[in-house]
Amino acid sequence: QFVAPVAIGSNSLIAAGTTVTRDVPPDSLAIARTAQVNKEGWMLKKGSGH
Repeated sequence: QFVAPVAIGSNSLIAAGTTVTRDVPPDSLAIARTAQVNKEGWMLKKGSGH
């Protein structure tokens, strides 16, 4: 679920069940069960998987 307007950076992932309330930087993982947390650089550290 997105609360517009927000921007999702390239190569970023949104965790299941997350409501995105703020922009997500590139290569990040957005997790929001309570307050949204963006893990910047997460995809670069973990690898893209493709």
